[in-house]
Amino acid sequence: MRDTFSLPALAVAALLALSAPGPAAAQGTFEPLVYVNGSAVTTFELQQRQRFLTLLNAPPEMIADVRQNLIDERLHEQAAAQGNVTVNPQELDAALEQFAGRANLSAEQFTAELGRAGVAPETFREFLRAQLLWRDTVRARFGGRVNISKTDVDEAITRLDKPIDVPPGTRVLLSELIVRKGEDDARAKLLIDRVAALTRSPADFTANARQYSTSNSRTDGGELEWMPIENLPPEVRGTVSALKPGEISAPIHAGPGTYAMFMLRDKREERGILPGNIEALTYAEYLIPGGRTAPALAEAERVRARVTSCDDLYAVNRGQPAERLQIETRASNTLPADVAGALATLDAGEASTALTRGNALVFLMLCSRGKLMDGTTVPRTALRGRLESEQLAQLAESWMAELRATAVIREP
Repeated sequence: MRDTFSLPALAVAALLALSAPGPAAAQGTFEPLVYVNGSAVTTFELQQRQRFLTLLNAPPEMIADVRQNLIDERLHEQAAAQGNVTVNPQELDAALEQFAGRANLSAEQFTAELGRAGVAPETFREFLRAQLLWRDTVRARFGGRVNISKTDVDEAITRLDKPIDVPPGTRVLLSELIVRKGEDDARAKLLIDRVAALTRSPADFTANARQYSTSNSRTDGGELEWMPIENLPPEVRGTVSALKPGEISAPIHAGPGTYAMFMLRDKREERGILPGNIEALTYAEYLIPGGRTAPALAEAERVRARVTSCDDLYAVNRGQPAERLQIETRASNTLPADVAGALATLDAGEASTALTRGNALVFLMLCSRGKLMDGTTVPRTALRGRLESEQLAQLAESWMAELRATAVIREP
């Protein structure tokens, strides 16, 4: 399960609420700030969006770009209207719930917290509606033009540097119990120790994994599929190697704010593994300048709050050097050791900040994992989806440049 994010800025919500304009001053805030093809963006919208993003601890540049983003959203709305594209109310409600869920709140609770800080419910709703509307508009306009062939996917797979064969080795069938508490080692250690004290048998492990684990595997009692033991991080590999089927490991420190326990269900020796049985992982590396510093870690949490999948990182990296974001798919046995270790405890959509590259913190997100040559599921499906997303993103950027160039944008 993804680490939840908190809203530390809500701690100063009272101060923000006090700074909200009173009835007399509020009248002026509804005055038009700028017209976009005759459609007004108001000062009220600008102030509300800035306040909302401030509460989310958004990067300063994102807050500074609010005026341009609101102009772009007017262009998005006008393009959607021309294409008869609308947002499904049920999908929007689901998006609101998902977003609020990252703060361990319902959409209603989240909206109430925002209201206490002076942010209108419509501001939160419109923020997500605009994103869904533009996504659906781009898909409606360009979806038919994007054609990823089997050959395109095959060529992408050939870039994985997969081996024809791999040496014999040990494969293990594990169950996991992962506890993540952001970067807070003390809280994670306290919880894992309590869980360990309650875990005396395989049945206990399965029940506790369902109740306490923060990994997506909790729905299956922590059960994982067969994997080469070499795929495990060194600190986990040594512990698991010493286990016999049915035995449970002691808690293991698996990264900042993360502890894990493992139960070995079975073990077997493979004489050789053919490429079709090799696991492949699609993952993203987004580089945040500053290394493991407090500002860089805070920026990573802001990114975590904005994304639910690797594709969302394209929007995060918009306007920044392309090399800051790399998304690739590789065979599990060709992964760099540090990346393999960090990915080992992640499920699709989860992220880690355990790694650094030079003076940059790595926001590492697992996009998908699956059999390398499986023609019906990931990663071939994930590869196709990524190639489609890249094409759509390029087409959308070109279209936006045209919309901006032909728009009539004026101040009152």
